[in-house]
Amino acid sequence: MNNIDKSVIKVIKDAVVTVPGVASFANYNAENTSELPSRDIDNAIEFTNTDNVTRFRIHVVLIQGVNIRDVMNEIQIRVKYELEKISKFTVKYMVDVAIDDLM
Repeated sequence: MNNIDKSVIKVIKDAVVTVPGVASFANYNAENTSELPSRDIDNAIEFTNTDNVTRFRIHVVLIQGVNIRDVMNEIQIRVKYELEKISKFTVKYMVDVAIDDLM
């Protein structure tokens, strides 16, 4: 894991699990599709940090039939807002969502 603060991981997890249409997190290191769904958020978040932006890529599995764009937008909005709130809006965040599978 790339030294992401545990409180930040909790904020991301709490925000994502409340979004309708998300089946689970996705392990982006999975060898095959049966290993993709993951309860372990540590395997579902990629993280980069530059001078002025902290960027997260969150890997998820969605429920078949949902509007993918709506679910992605909702995850981005909720996670970005919650992260900015805990940093008292002093840190800029970018949130990318990777849909690794549908179930």
